[in-house]
Amino acid sequence: MKKFKILHRFLTFLFASLILFFSVAYVKADGEDDYEALSEARKNLPIQSNSIQGWPEGPQVSAEAAILIDAKSGTILYAKNIDERLFPASTTKILTCVLALENSELDDTVTFSYDAVHAVPWDGSKIGMDAGQTLTMEECLQAILIGSANEVSNAVAEHVGGSMDGFVDMMNARVNELGLTNTHFVNANGLFDENHYTSAYDLSMIAREFFSYEMLAKIARTPKVEFYPTATQPDEITVNSKNLLYEGKKYHYEYLVGSKTGYTDMARQTLVSCAKKDGMELICVVLKEESPYQFTDTITLFEYGFNNFSLVNVKDIEDNFNPDNSDFFNTGTDIFGNSTELLKVNEDAKLILPNEADLTNLKMNLVYETDNQNAVAKVLYTYNGAEVGYSDIMLNSLSTDFFESIYVEDDAPITNVDGKSVFINVKIVLIVIVCIVILITIILLAYTQIKAYRRKKRAEARKKKNKDKDRYYKSSSKRHNFKV
Repeated sequence: MKKFKILHRFLTFLFASLILFFSVAYVKADGEDDYEALSEARKNLPIQSNSIQGWPEGPQVSAEAAILIDAKSGTILYAKNIDERLFPASTTKILTCVLALENSELDDTVTFSYDAVHAVPWDGSKIGMDAGQTLTMEECLQAILIGSANEVSNAVAEHVGGSMDGFVDMMNARVNELGLTNTHFVNANGLFDENHYTSAYDLSMIAREFFSYEMLAKIARTPKVEFYPTATQPDEITVNSKNLLYEGKKYHYEYLVGSKTGYTDMARQTLVSCAKKDGMELICVVLKEESPYQFTDTITLFEYGFNNFSLVNVKDIEDNFNPDNSDFFNTGTDIFGNSTELLKVNEDAKLILPNEADLTNLKMNLVYETDNQNAVAKVLYTYNGAEVGYSDIMLNSLSTDFFESIYVEDDAPITNVDGKSVFINVKIVLIVIVCIVILITIILLAYTQIKAYRRKKRAEARKKKNKDKDRYYKSSSKRHNFKV
């Protein structure tokens, strides 16, 4: 009887286990079918860049949002749902690494706290660090970008920001500095939170910051790294990337500069990548994709960009607007020595245009706001309403010679007066000089007018004196019977 009960319980347990297994398998399969259907449906979402007249037609991709930009100028080549707020998952970590690199040294020792380690759920990406163990900051960057290690992101946040919350404040401050309006972060690793979101456009702007650092880009294309035991870290750790765009992986892309993956159940697959070919460097962001389309769609978008657009030097296409020949940019005086021209277009400026672009549709707009401290203004270029680049208006060599002794790039100290460093901004100096020239001109005009007025008065006085003399002689001749 006892054996029968044991057998009964065993069979019951086995039966229940089989039901649970098939139920889970069914739900999983059904969910995958739903995700596949959603992926197909997303292909039909409108592509914003296709509405630009004369623009190369962009490919359909299954991402909820996608963008392709020129890394240098920020020109948008492909746009799909680029301002929708979505969850970035681990692509968040590109900003974490930017702030870490900017606010620490590579040989800094990062110590893992209990909170940093245990704030990560059991199924979150990690490399197995324990509380009290340490890595260098360089090793941390490798663990974050290659292994997407969440506990390492937490430890870096504490090290750089003083606390995880303090680091989040730094992240959002940087977001505000970049002028991004559809991004808000609540952690350094991208684990899901309703209030942790970004957009394809915003993430591409963060990616521009990230890929401007060659070291970060190099780590972000490294498929594997090994950490060896130390006095404060007793394990040999091998970290392998799951990024299939890397060399030796299924979707290896030969022009890849770097890439960072991301995934959560709510975010789905996310990917930020950069590629360079024939001098053109592009950044691609895809959000809310299903695997492996985040990789294949990224390659498709890169190929779309490289095959349909070209870099064009501004100096080669300037017909209607040539600052070098414009009176606006000439001083008309010799106040700068033997110079005749004050400002010029940046000779290195390039636009990114469709291969078959009709240059008559290229428009220019002069603005005075520029991030370049060596520039006094810039020309924005649009093609059928789409921004395609800009050219800074620079001080040319003549003015460089003039300002050489009073200006150094990045506001570095340029001289020393009584032990105090002096900083001078070219634009301010230029404005002061223009004001002085105007003031001198006004003074000269006033002096000329006053001089002319005095000359006129003297002439009138002489004329009056002569008339008085005439009257005197006439009256005298009458009294003395003189003939005049």
